[in-house]
Amino acid sequence: MTRSSRWERATDTPLLALGIAFLIAYATPIIAPEISPGWHLFLEWIEIGTWAAFAIDFVVRVNLAEDRRAFVRTHVLDLLAVALPLFRPLRALRVVSVVILSTRRLSKVLKNRVMTYVGITAVSVWFIAGLAVTDAERNAPGANIVTVWDGWWWSFITMATVGFGDHFPVTIDGRLVAVGLVVTGIALIGTITAYIASWFATASREAEEAIKVELGVNEDKLDALTVEIGELKALVERLAGRPLPVPPPTD
Repeated sequence: MTRSSRWERATDTPLLALGIAFLIAYATPIIAPEISPGWHLFLEWIEIGTWAAFAIDFVVRVNLAEDRRAFVRTHVLDLLAVALPLFRPLRALRVVSVVILSTRRLSKVLKNRVMTYVGITAVSVWFIAGLAVTDAERNAPGANIVTVWDGWWWSFITMATVGFGDHFPVTIDGRLVAVGLVVTGIALIGTITAYIASWFATASREAEEAIKVELGVNEDKLDALTVEIGELKALVERLAGRPLPVPPPTD
């Protein structure tokens, strides 16, 4: 196991825990905007600290990689997730950054449990998108998404690519959230469809192999019966060629 692999195994769980802490810190002021300014500041520092932890993790992984250039080329999304908040330190960019990096870590932890990973990702994206659009729309003129319940309802129907039209974003930030959510929803639906198709294909192959095995067993039994019938036929023919025994005379 390489040094980079050991580092990732050691930091998977702590970083996922930080991702959950980030989610709580991000959600609290949106769900409860009446909290004090001191709490707002404290929660914002948790967000910044979580993003910084993921950024440090990426830098460490680059330094531990055997081929640093190859590592960066194969982890462009991670690089963008770390770098974007540096160029424009907006809260929304920190959210995108931590979501991307947390999802990548989650995919490694659940690498053999595809549907669990997809389910957790779908619920997380739905929850965060509802919060993000509420945060962007709540105080905008003419907005129709003014509560978190409006945001979560809009997030659900948008992610499902239904779009009833009863709620829709009117701000630029809200519309950017909508674009990202639609793309994510299509990707998740495609992933689920591909997984179900793969499951049916695997089940079909297993059933076909079981039938072949059963047919092979039946063919072996049929061959054995054919041999036995042949032996019985030969025995009957031999017996038919012999004279019948004469019973002894009776007084």
